[in-house]
Amino acid sequence: MKYAYMTRFSILAVIVIFLSQAFLVYRLFQANVDLLQRELNLVTESVYNADLNSRLASDKNIGVPDIKYFGSTPPPGVDTTSIRRISTKDMDKELNGRAVSIMTLAMEEFAGMKHPINLKEIDSLAAILLTENGINLKFYSEIVDVKSDTVIETSLHKSVSVSNVLSSKGIPLDLKQNKELRLVVINPMWKIYPQMAWMLVLSLLLSIFCVYSLHIQKKTLAKQRKLANLKNDFFSEVSHEFKQPLAVLSQSMTSLSNEKILLNEEKRTRMLRIVGEEIAKMTSRTEMFLSLAQDDEGLFELHCSEFDLVKVVFDLADRIVETAPGSPEIDVDNELKDPMIFADKNHIEEMVSNLIGNAIKYSKEERIDIHIRLYKENNDVCISVKDAGIGISAENLNIIFEKYLRVGKTSHAKGHGIGLNYVKRIAEKHGGSISVKSELNVGSEFIVSLPLVKNA
Repeated sequence: MKYAYMTRFSILAVIVIFLSQAFLVYRLFQANVDLLQRELNLVTESVYNADLNSRLASDKNIGVPDIKYFGSTPPPGVDTTSIRRISTKDMDKELNGRAVSIMTLAMEEFAGMKHPINLKEIDSLAAILLTENGINLKFYSEIVDVKSDTVIETSLHKSVSVSNVLSSKGIPLDLKQNKELRLVVINPMWKIYPQMAWMLVLSLLLSIFCVYSLHIQKKTLAKQRKLANLKNDFFSEVSHEFKQPLAVLSQSMTSLSNEKILLNEEKRTRMLRIVGEEIAKMTSRTEMFLSLAQDDEGLFELHCSEFDLVKVVFDLADRIVETAPGSPEIDVDNELKDPMIFADKNHIEEMVSNLIGNAIKYSKEERIDIHIRLYKENNDVCISVKDAGIGISAENLNIIFEKYLRVGKTSHAKGHGIGLNYVKRIAEKHGGSISVKSELNVGSEFIVSLPLVKNA
C-alpha cells in the first residue's frame, strides 16, 4: 500500500506540474500576442497620421481653417472652403475625443479628393516604424470593406499566399466608417516564439526532469518491492536454515543425556562430532551475516596474516566430503609452488566454503563432481571451483552476485542468496576479483583472483 500510494501521489504531482506549465505557457503566449497586437495598433495609427499629414501638406492650396464653432451651421462670414488650422476649445473629454475623430475623418475625405491614400506610402512608413519598434516581420497593408469584410485594395502581391497573419485594429477612412485601413503582419509567431524561448526551454527541461524523475522513482519503487520480497524470502530461509541445526543440536544433547550413549564411546564421539559440526556451521553463517552488515555500514575490516592456502583448501575439502549430503567427490589440484599467502584466513576459508557449497547445491542429483584448482596467473593467486551442475543462463550471469538474489531455485537447492555476494565482497576487499564461466546443463566455474601479497 505504501508503494502504491507513493506512485499515485507522484503521478498526480507530475500531472499538476504539467498542467501548471501548460497554463503558464498559454498565459505567456496570450500576453505576447496582446503586446504585439497593441504595438501593431500603435504603429498603424502613427503611420496613418503621418501619411495623412503628408498628404495634407503636399498641396499648398489646402489650408487649415480656424474652427471657432462646434455646431452644424457656420456663422456668417466664415470661409468653409479652405483649411489652415484646426483648433478646439475646452470641452469635456468624451466630446473632445469624438470631435477629433470626426475631424480626422473629415480631413481624410477632404485630402482623399486630390490625394487618395497610397498603400505603397503606407508600407514605406510602416517599415520604418515597425523596425523601430523591434517588429522585424514581413507585412502588408490593406483597405477593407467593413460591411462585407472584403479586401478593396491590398499591397500584398497576388502570387503570395499567406495563412498565419495578425491584423491591426482598423482605422476608418470615411465618415460612414465603411472602409478601414489595416496593417497585417505575416507569421507573427516568429516574433512571439523567440520571446517565449526561455520559457519553452525551461518548461521542456522541467518536463523532461519530471518524466525522468518519475521513471527513476518507478524503477526505485520496483526495486524496493523486489528487495522487500527477497528479504522476506531471505529471513524465511535463514530461519529454516538455523532451525535445522538447532533441531539437530537439541536431539544430540538429548541423546547425550542418555546414560547408555554416554557409556558408549563410539556413539558419544559421533554425537559430539555432530554437535561440533552444527555449531561450526551456525557460527560460520553468523559471522558471514555480521561481516556483510559491517561492510554495509563501512565498518568491515580484514585481519590478515600469512597462512598455507593449500592446507586450508585441502582440509576444507576433506571436511565437506565427510559431512555434506549426496557424497560429493571433490578433487583438489594444486599448481602453486609456494602455498603461503597473506590474507584474512577466516574469510578466505569461508569464501572457498561458500563456493564449494554453491557447487554442491547446483550439481545434478545423480552425481556431484567438483574440481578445485589452485594456480598462479601473472601476479595473482587463483582459486578455481568447477562443477558439472545445472549451469547458469547468460542473462543471469550479471546478477548472480547481487545481494539476496538467487537464480535457478530448485527443490534440492536451499539457500538465502547472499553467499556469492559475500564471496565477491571478500575477493574485492583483498584487492582481487571473481569471474564466472557457465553453460546451461554443462556446469559452472568460479575463479577468484587474489593479488600475491607477502607479509612485510
